[in-house]
Amino acid sequence: GLYDTESDFAREIGWSRQKINQISNGNKEPDVNDLNVLAHALGKSVGEIAEIFLRAKSPNRQQFVTNTARAE
Repeated sequence: GLYDTESDFAREIGWSRQKINQISNGNKEPDVNDLNVLAHALGKSVGEIAEIFLRAKSPNRQQFVTNTARAE
């Protein structure tokens, strides 16, 4: 991975290890600013990061469609 430990990652982005732990364990929902920081640090789009959290919150863990699809 990019970082060896949660502590390394937290230090790199200027957060406490506890904040990273709370977000990764689902005890804290990241806000838009958090999503931006995570996306930048991980080299991903904000949408990709948000999708991870949306999928985790889905009652049946369904895949979210990220583009608009028309019913045929």
